[in-house]
Amino acid sequence: MPALTFAATAQAAAWAGLTPLICDIDPDDWAACALEEERLLARHGERVGVVVPYATFGNAIDLERYVYFQQRYGVGVVVDAASSLGTLDDAGLGFGACAPFAVVHSMHATKTFAVGEGGLIHSADVDLIATLRSMGNFGFEGSRNATLPGINAKLPEITAIIAQAKLAEIDSVADHRAALEQAYRAALPGFQFQSVSGRRRAMQFMPVLLPERLAHHRDSIVESIEASGVGCGRYFSPHLGEQPWFQATAMIEPTPVADKIAGRMLSLPITDAMSVDDARRAAAALADACAAILRPLDRRASVRGPGGAVASVIVIGGGPAGTAMLTAATKRGLLPDFAASGLMVIERSGAIGGGRLGRYAITSDSTAQTFLTAVRDNTHPELARLVDHPAGRAVAAHIDALGVPLTEVGPLLRATGDRLTDIVRANGGVVLTGHEALGVRRVGEGVWSVQLRRLSDGHVFDQLARNIVVATGGHQPLDRLATQRVAGGNWLTSQAAG
Repeated sequence: MPALTFAATAQAAAWAGLTPLICDIDPDDWAACALEEERLLARHGERVGVVVPYATFGNAIDLERYVYFQQRYGVGVVVDAASSLGTLDDAGLGFGACAPFAVVHSMHATKTFAVGEGGLIHSADVDLIATLRSMGNFGFEGSRNATLPGINAKLPEITAIIAQAKLAEIDSVADHRAALEQAYRAALPGFQFQSVSGRRRAMQFMPVLLPERLAHHRDSIVESIEASGVGCGRYFSPHLGEQPWFQATAMIEPTPVADKIAGRMLSLPITDAMSVDDARRAAAALADACAAILRPLDRRASVRGPGGAVASVIVIGGGPAGTAMLTAATKRGLLPDFAASGLMVIERSGAIGGGRLGRYAITSDSTAQTFLTAVRDNTHPELARLVDHPAGRAVAAHIDALGVPLTEVGPLLRATGDRLTDIVRANGGVVLTGHEALGVRRVGEGVWSVQLRRLSDGHVFDQLARNIVVATGGHQPLDRLATQRVAGGNWLTSQAAG
């Protein structure tokens, strides 16, 4: 099952005597990643009893994939379609109408097809439905003798009457909610939304992702939105792999996409009583909350731009080397004063902290403890909390090992860099991302001029500084590597052979 779903999905597996095997998600539609599912089916074989895809937030996911899995691997399939009653697929049919396996819908009060409580199982396999009906009636098949495992799973009559009334209006309800979704998307063009499939989905709420640079401001943003009178949730954050009970009882694969998506997730309201203008007002509350944080950050970032004052220190390169002294300063409580004295950090990419380190498919010769020491017990709470962040826990999993895979170090370094950026800017320093240094020359006693280029438009300008730190990382030109001798042989040839 995918990491991005509700706890009840994994708990249902546990109640059935199964062990949840939690996999990563697709970065676009936020459903289970197809490659991960097939990889796990191939690896675990007959140990996998059932695949439980989630029709994420009412989306009409591809069910043909699971027909193939059922045929190819002989595995059971149960679709978690809790939010999908009212969703139409690409053919205009109710989602799961032709599925040969169980598609489970909820009719809980929070759903689009809300009757207070209850749910239903749909399948195009009439024999399966007949069996489930008997199991829902104490396992009785044609007599009052239990021939199957069973429970009392009948819908109460009063709830059924409410459901019949809801059935008569579900198309208009779902159409209205789809209009609210479109209003949100139109009002928030700079935000990332889920990729949608199907003709119409039954919207329970409006999921939207914060910009990456604002992810760790989420609590403040939610408080601001709710202060304006708009409800705001975080479904599903934490995701399954981040919840303590599943960490203790489930098998959890690496979930870097789910970690990132869940960490940026917000859920804005969609209700039957809302108007399109209400959706626009809720969208404006989100945009205003984000802008309130971005404005001071951007303003501080331009304090010493082109023609600005003389910086005390310019750090050229915001990778692990360039940010190491910033992290060291936080451990001693010195970074705020350092930033206020006129610190400027120049970085080519969109964020500081990680550099290229996280792209290397090798294991670091530094231990997990070394990386975690930078944030553990830090004087800045936002840095200290990274020990419990998914990126911190991924590194901590390698404690007592000889090193840490650099692909797992990268997310922790980037998260650290985001928080260092905020500390520097909040105290008057400057972090210029998307800029590169072209050269440095001495222009007077104790004064240097750094020529900078803004990558977005090529604009070139000079910035004065009293001290320069060059931390641009390593470089391995291919023409030199082609002739490099290592252990008596050609380096490139030995790498290809290896």
